[in-house]
Amino acid sequence: MLDAATTAVTAGFELAIRFNPVFAVVGATAAAALAGRRNAPHEHRFWAGSLLVGAWLVGDGMRIIARARDLYDGVTRLDPTLPVWGDWTTLALWAVLGITIGYGIPAWAGAFAGRRVTHGTGWLTAGTIAVATALAISTLVASVA
Repeated sequence: MLDAATTAVTAGFELAIRFNPVFAVVGATAAAALAGRRNAPHEHRFWAGSLLVGAWLVGDGMRIIARARDLYDGVTRLDPTLPVWGDWTTLALWAVLGITIGYGIPAWAGAFAGRRVTHGTGWLTAGTIAVATALAISTLVASVA
């Protein structure tokens, strides 16, 4: 059982780090630019989160949802050697870690940097940092994997 859990977690992590870099850059940049302005209204955080989730859905989320539907219908399995709960664990980790690593971390880094700018260009700084972070993570993952 521990071996199956380890295999499921490893597979989920490996799938999560292979996020779609194009939509990650676009979504994280837009979200960071929206939330990365000093004294931005609180509603900008809501819209930034909505943009981030929308970009994730188009980039990676719909593929995960399709795999979940196939697994639910019994059409296919991710790993036939695992029990069914192992496939569901893999899908859950793929979804949560994928949006966190590929989309959330770059958007957070950009918004964090953008809120520290004092002369009105925080949104530009936030977008730039988000692009750089998303591309750095994507490049790092591509070079290792």
